[in-house]
Amino acid sequence: MQLLLIRHAAAEDAEAFAELGGADAGRPLTEPGRKRMRKGANRLRTQLEAITILACSPLQRARETAEIVARAFGDIPLVEREDLAPDSDFEPLLHWLRESSEAGTLALVGHAPHLSRLAGLLLTGEPRLLLDLKKGGVALLEFSGAVAPGAGSLRWLLTPAQLRSLKED
Repeated sequence: MQLLLIRHAAAEDAEAFAELGGADAGRPLTEPGRKRMRKGANRLRTQLEAITILACSPLQRARETAEIVARAFGDIPLVEREDLAPDSDFEPLLHWLRESSEAGTLALVGHAPHLSRLAGLLLTGEPRLLLDLKKGGVALLEFSGAVAPGAGSLRWLLTPAQLRSLKED
């Protein structure tokens, strides 16, 4: 199984959005963030044939990022998961990943540092910050057997700029 971790694209400034009365959960992507993510998602298709399941955090910026990725991969359906929200517990997510492991390539769209800690857990067995996922950055993990802490291997990690610079087919 392959697991693609995607950090949401650039969103509106948290402090400025809060000053206007907006809740953090509703903070949207910026227009440049959307544009860069569209290009990155299209270039991601040069690295992955398909995404079987695409799950995202319930927060607006993650959902918008996931929608962009879904369009780039042929309008695949989205699954919203509370356990992809910042600071959520990993156990329900690990259980779901184990159940979904026969699906092929799963993609998770979430937040820092939560996704980085998840990567650390899957790669080393400890929820440590191993990867620096930039906004709009992606990492691909692989599992030869069951999804479990310490069972994954890192195939690649791309910054948003590296992702956008990939050649199109």
